[in-house]
Amino acid sequence: MYKNILVPTDLADKSESSIRAALELASQESGCVELLHVVEKMGGEPDGEIEGFYSKLGEEASQKLTDWQQKFQAEYPRTTVNKTILVGKRAQEILEFCQEKEIDLIAMTSRTFNVNGDDKETFGVGTLSHKVALFAPVSVLVVR
Repeated sequence: MYKNILVPTDLADKSESSIRAALELASQESGCVELLHVVEKMGGEPDGEIEGFYSKLGEEASQKLTDWQQKFQAEYPRTTVNKTILVGKRAQEILEFCQEKEIDLIAMTSRTFNVNGDDKETFGVGTLSHKVALFAPVSVLVVR
């Protein structure tokens, strides 16, 4: 049913639960899991210093994704695990990647908010997972 699954990640350890959920689904079809990290692009035209900053963030992200790729490829040897690093606006890049790679499902971890605590101002604003779920051309599995 779901052969090509996209897992956008912010590189937090909490993302492992969505990676594992994607692998469980993809392994049923000998499918593929695409790990994606988007380095958020700041506004304005980038100069050399900013480009260097993006490059450093990309290198750090690549190492984390490589670690996950190796770990999970060993656990799910019949499922392909790919990694991609992009620079841009996160929601837009995720949605474009989804269409380019013919993704069947997006599995992502959602940040949870404590509506009774300090996060009151952000409640209802819309997280990345909310934006992706609203505009994605495919189903979105939100893992908490």
